[in-house]
Amino acid sequence: MKHLRHLSLACLTSFISSAPIVAHAASGSDAGLCESQIVAAAAKYGIPEGILYSVGLTETGRKGSLQPYAMNIDGKAVFASSAGEVLQRFETARAEGAKLIDLGCMQINYRYHGENFTSPEAMLDPRANVEYAARFLANLHARHETWTMAVARYHAGPNNDPAQKRYVCRVIANLVATGYGKWTPNAASFCR
Repeated sequence: MKHLRHLSLACLTSFISSAPIVAHAASGSDAGLCESQIVAAAAKYGIPEGILYSVGLTETGRKGSLQPYAMNIDGKAVFASSAGEVLQRFETARAEGAKLIDLGCMQINYRYHGENFTSPEAMLDPRANVEYAARFLANLHARHETWTMAVARYHAGPNNDPAQKRYVCRVIANLVATGYGKWTPNAASFCR
């Protein structure tokens, strides 16, 4: 953990640019539903746009776009075609005993964060999902003082350094791939 914390200032914040979000074509009328919420939520909570967008891409990026109907059931990604399909799979998974179910653009975990929404349907709303994720990430940043640590904790708890490191490196790769940043020597060394 010391190594992760030591490099945290250098990894994310040293190479973020302000390139605009480009919502690549997703299928149907749902293209850009998540992306359209990123800019406002990032500005509202003081998060660099590239970081919030890259976290979203790491969570649900597929075919160059965030997926509003993505879910993860006990570690298995599911990309549904509609909110109705997600809700049906959600209920089936819960009935079958699934404990960890993530929903929507930013993969908000129902078990740990569901109480902050009125329903699973509300968790799927792109605006509510992205806004909650942004607020959560901003709170993590306030607690841990760096974006690297905030991103690490967004994905995994404090006692899971290997998962945190893998996740941070995936987010950095998405920052670079989307033009929000470039690999720095510190980030490249950290992610080897």
